[in-house]
Amino acid sequence: MALKKFGTFITIGMAAGVALASPVHAQDDGSVAYTMEAGDTLYGLAQEYFVSEEAALRVQRFNRISNARAIPVGAVIDVPRSLLKWDPVTLRVAFFTGQVTIAQNGREQAPQRAQQVPQNSIISTGERSFISLQGEGRTAVSLPSNSRVQIRRARRYRIDQSLDVDLRVLKGRGEITAPKLRDGERFRTGTPIAVTAVRGTEFRVGYDEASALALTEVTEGLVEISADGAAVAAEAGKGVASNPSGLGEPEDLLIAPEISGRSATQTGETVAFSITPLTGATAYRTQIASDVTFTDVIDEQVSSELNIEFFDVDDGRYSVRTRAIAASGLEGFWQGEDASFRRKRVGTSVAAEPAPFADAYKFAWLPEGAGPSYTAFQMWPKDAPDTLIVDEVGLDAPGIYLSDLAPGIYSWRVATSVIDEGEVIKVWTEARDLTVSE
Repeated sequence: MALKKFGTFITIGMAAGVALASPVHAQDDGSVAYTMEAGDTLYGLAQEYFVSEEAALRVQRFNRISNARAIPVGAVIDVPRSLLKWDPVTLRVAFFTGQVTIAQNGREQAPQRAQQVPQNSIISTGERSFISLQGEGRTAVSLPSNSRVQIRRARRYRIDQSLDVDLRVLKGRGEITAPKLRDGERFRTGTPIAVTAVRGTEFRVGYDEASALALTEVTEGLVEISADGAAVAAEAGKGVASNPSGLGEPEDLLIAPEISGRSATQTGETVAFSITPLTGATAYRTQIASDVTFTDVIDEQVSSELNIEFFDVDDGRYSVRTRAIAASGLEGFWQGEDASFRRKRVGTSVAAEPAPFADAYKFAWLPEGAGPSYTAFQMWPKDAPDTLIVDEVGLDAPGIYLSDLAPGIYSWRVATSVIDEGEVIKVWTEARDLTVSE
């Protein structure tokens, strides 16, 4: 059977001899509108597109059709979605890290790259854990730490190849990019409080179990948030915070705050950034990822502090971004431009102690970080920092001995140098003092 013509839900007049009253729509817009063509019958449609032949009778009753054999060409009938055959829409695991589980039919398992995630699955992330899913077109779903999302529906109906996706954020957050939809297609994301319907957009949905606070933040396009018969529209740059008492009013999302060191080489024990305070912000969500698109998020911090540190970050190239959180709980925009920083752990643990030789001191160090490295050592009188009495470079031993130092106070420091991506990176320790007595 050839692909048929479809339209939006409408009420039509019928030719003489056929009584077709206004259709009784299923709850939640639960039907698809179909335009009858020459040769179509309900029972013919049932064989190819309905779940059973008995469904043809149910469609007849649903549309109050008095004579199923006399439906004119061009008549529009509504077919409940529950009576339509469908094929699953593929959502695949693009990236994950940390403690992530996918549960279906009461069974939990760890995800695998490129794994298909079917409808009725519940995806959960633990502390410092993340997962990204990708689907047809530009469909993408990302979950940060401590989140739980259910894929309630992910299908295409065979009768018109229309998309029908329904996600539920049960805890934490989901960041969603929805595909461009045709008439009759649905892409919805909800919480226990409200449902967000979209038509080709980028948005975020969050739910806090403790406070029963539902959040919707729109970064592109337009969404409609509904609950208990009420609805409110939110355009790009707006957010809505709702609770069991009702939907909130749209408010402006906060702009992206400034964050220092987004492109700097990070050589310290931790990866650290500084956020410039933003008016209206009570906290900040900062993420680092191994790619510039933030599909591969590896860690995040949500804090009211302006100095952010990440621990146990391996050497490599990363991206960082931050967004501000308002008093309402709504989160604002990320930085618009891409930036990456290099992580190369370079450093030295140092110590000075008397040597086993007469009138000598031992200066020892232990390079930190991966890969070959070279050490430099400098010493000067504390009150004459421009007068180096020792300036050694290219040392590959773990220490140096100095003797015959005149009484006085000296300052000294050690540098570790590594070659990374064709560039020499040198990191000096803080200067330390040594007192040589009479």
